[in-house]
Amino acid sequence: MFLGSEFFWLLMGVVLILVGFAFKAFVEDRGWKLTWWKGVLGVIWYGLFSLNFYAYGTLVGENESSAALKLFLFGLFVLAILGVGLWRLMSWKPQPAASSVAAVETKAAKRARAKA
Repeated sequence: MFLGSEFFWLLMGVVLILVGFAFKAFVEDRGWKLTWWKGVLGVIWYGLFSLNFYAYGTLVGENESSAALKLFLFGLFVLAILGVGLWRLMSWKPQPAASSVAAVETKAAKRARAKA
């Protein structure tokens, strides 16, 4: 049985490492700042995504095809919502409020002094 062999789990580990490197390269290409907690959220999302497929395969193997399909579709729906939220969280960049206000006030003060 292929799924019970050590070779299968070796391939799963290789895929996990490749996904990790690809995720890091993707984040750098997008210009996002990846903090440790954002990375943990990405790993959790990928783990849930993988478990969704594993649960589907297990239920199909137990001849519960109807339940497998329903659980799989529900899981994909939930993961799509979580994925959109994670995407927005990863791409969010806070605006530096204090420094931009100070810069505007400084420019305004310089203009006022120049006019006076």
